[in-house]
Amino acid sequence: MQDEQRERFDTLYRVARAKILAYALRRVPSAEDAADVLAETFTIAWRRLDQVPGGDEALLWLYVVARNVIQNDRRRQQRRSDLVERVARCVPDEGTRALPRDEEGLVALLCLRALADEEREVLMLTAWEGLTPSAVARVLGCSPGAARVRLHRARRRLHRAIAAFTRTEADHAARALHGVGPDGTRVASDPQGGLTS
Repeated sequence: MQDEQRERFDTLYRVARAKILAYALRRVPSAEDAADVLAETFTIAWRRLDQVPGGDEALLWLYVVARNVIQNDRRRQQRRSDLVERVARCVPDEGTRALPRDEEGLVALLCLRALADEEREVLMLTAWEGLTPSAVARVLGCSPGAARVRLHRARRRLHRAIAAFTRTEADHAARALHGVGPDGTRVASDPQGGLTS
């Protein structure tokens, strides 16, 4: 049975491949996109081989599938584009993002930025996204136990980094983040809209 299915699919691919590719090339922006449409169309044909009609109707069936593949991809791209626009409207520009004004907030921010990417991510997923360890584990692709261990280690390293950060370093960091030089003169734009020197 499997050999018969393989032979039927191979025949279908050999007969219809060029026509489906040409169909896609006339409807999508690039040859790469057309190749993707071709691959997806025949993947669906293989999965639904028992639904593919015989004779000339098979090509028409493949045209319908290719058309649906193209339309679905366009809808996905439009949804992605809409989402990007919505997110862009909600996220402030880097230059105008409000930074913490208090020393502790600045120290925590700088220490968080200094952590390894993995440590920073597990802390941000927990503290900023409000995810539980089991949810964090799903996002990171690890077990809940491993997520808890990572979170524990990341918290410990963050606390150590904060404790090691001296008051003088925090003051210098605060000035640098807010565009104030060591001598008190403003050297960059104020995140709250102040003037520069």
